[in-house]
Amino acid sequence: MRPLWTCLFGLVIAVLVGCSSKLDDVRGSDAYIKDVQFVGVERFTEKELLTYLHMGETSILPFKERYAFLPANIPVDAKRIVEVYKAHGYYDAEVVSITPTVKAGRIRLFARTPGERRPGKAALKVVVREGEPTLVKNIQLTFPAGRPGIAAADPKVGEVALLKRVALETERAFEVPKLNRSVEQLLETLRDAGYAKAEVRETAEVSPGVGATVRFEIRPGPYFKIGEIKFEGLGNVPEKYVRNESDYAPGKPYSPKLVKKVEAATYGLEVFDTVTIEEVPSETKPGTIDLVVKARPAKPQSIKLGAGFGLDPVRWEQRGSLLYTHKNLFKNLTRFDLRARAGYAELPSIFNPQEHGPIVKFEPTLRQKGLIEKRTVATLSPAFELGIWEGYQFYSPTMRAGLSRFFSRFVEAELAYNFRFVDFFNVSPTLKGQNSILGLDFRDPYTLSYLEPSLRLYLTDSVLRPQNGAIIGAVYDIMGLGGDFSAHRVRPSIRLYWTPHWRITFAGRFEMGWIVPYGAKGGAPIDMRFYLGGADTVRGWGLRRLSPQVFPDGCTPGEADCRGIPVGGNTMILANIEARVRATKMLSFVAFADGGDVRAGVNQFALGQFNYSAGPGVRLDTPIGMFRLDVGFRLNETEYARDQKIWAVHFGLGEAF
Repeated sequence: MRPLWTCLFGLVIAVLVGCSSKLDDVRGSDAYIKDVQFVGVERFTEKELLTYLHMGETSILPFKERYAFLPANIPVDAKRIVEVYKAHGYYDAEVVSITPTVKAGRIRLFARTPGERRPGKAALKVVVREGEPTLVKNIQLTFPAGRPGIAAADPKVGEVALLKRVALETERAFEVPKLNRSVEQLLETLRDAGYAKAEVRETAEVSPGVGATVRFEIRPGPYFKIGEIKFEGLGNVPEKYVRNESDYAPGKPYSPKLVKKVEAATYGLEVFDTVTIEEVPSETKPGTIDLVVKARPAKPQSIKLGAGFGLDPVRWEQRGSLLYTHKNLFKNLTRFDLRARAGYAELPSIFNPQEHGPIVKFEPTLRQKGLIEKRTVATLSPAFELGIWEGYQFYSPTMRAGLSRFFSRFVEAELAYNFRFVDFFNVSPTLKGQNSILGLDFRDPYTLSYLEPSLRLYLTDSVLRPQNGAIIGAVYDIMGLGGDFSAHRVRPSIRLYWTPHWRITFAGRFEMGWIVPYGAKGGAPIDMRFYLGGADTVRGWGLRRLSPQVFPDGCTPGEADCRGIPVGGNTMILANIEARVRATKMLSFVAFADGGDVRAGVNQFALGQFNYSAGPGVRLDTPIGMFRLDVGFRLNETEYARDQKIWAVHFGLGEAF
């Protein structure tokens, strides 16, 4: 039997040889192209021009495309360059020269044949004389003879509106790609206005060096509206609820976008594997197009099991989870989700468990759209939780019942009723002290009954995964409908997203919070006060550590072993900004900056004590969710920073906001 080190050495050699073979795969050439230099090229960037050619620059990364140096391709690429320029209006362009420089490769270290060499490296210098472009001198729209034009009938597709959809511009270069794009955009405009059978024919009279006249003949054809919507293949899904998702469409002008919207709304019910729509001209109602929605039902039930852990400077936890889903309970599109989680938590860490205990959460949820009104979603969610925070453990049965509705695509309103019962145990003597700043805010046990109206305005390209736009929202909790507390709790927020390039997204969030006690039971329970710090707020801090604290009797803040207990505050302010850079389809990198503060007083702000942090992060987008790892560093020292580490590591799921 061979020694282990011999096996490992063989494995390393095999990997090196394997990587070498990938590096040397240049399709039979003696060299690969390492660098391409363009001289005299101003119309295109180097990257744009290379997309049309056989030549390209080979990356050192093994998974990138490799470009072999083949002399036979040089005249072919020279002709391509000339044709590319002609397609973009440069009819006098010519390739002056393409000069290769080839450097031989080194002799292989592990070669099968003595003296065998690796492929060499080639550099190409391409000299181009562009000349002057031929400009567009005139753009004309013509309509069928004997027809007065459609401008009077529908301004959306009148001459002025259609000219705005032409990609070509006068006194700019005549470009064939822009000519083709103009035809596509004109057709899109006509069909979205109800002209389902519209045609556009383009002609161009080009005199190289003089100018070009472009004509678009517009044939709108008959005007159509959406007629009847029929459904096939629904299975056990009741047609009534499916029809509710598209009942706005009949009678509206035909539009491919509207058809796609109906398709997306039907698929969005999440009970079908596939949804397709067939467009059929009506036989009984001229000028209408009926839609036949063909669906294939999905399996209504699913179950997911998982295991995970939480990592934070002041809390570690290990947990297992279960998610059971039935998407068509009672055969009326009632959705049932059962989320169950059980595990164990250690504070501040698994290696130093000063406080520790089990964590359990059991949360069944029933959700039904159309039960009360066809656009309104009713939700009922009883839950039970057993948990631990710094200073106490607790168990809590809760109940939440809510109604939510979208008013247009942009506005979502919700009204929820909440009931909570919380019983604390293993409570720190510090929280029970008569001199605690909590006053009446710590009651053991307590009950709470409150209403929670909320409003969100989605000015974004997507509700679930926004890339551009803003989400403006506010949540208002009215405590005091019964129980041990009465207070107003208000949380306005705004989130901003901007994606200048598909790989780069800038995101920002600003949020504030007020708790205003009123009446004889004025106050808010300790677990509903405001806390910052952790993976989703100010990431240079541990979970909930950016907060007012109470200290044991005889303990002076700043001394060794004097650790305060966060108790939350009545006033909060939070700001975040992120730059998200996508490296691959699954992997992204993030740079972030956070700031925030929490104060014990009502409507109390201390901007001079604002807390800042910044750092890098990594995101891995997988089929089961996005995993997030952030490292935050505190940028300043404030009164809350005593005995706090200057950095914090956070592991979580999903984006921070």
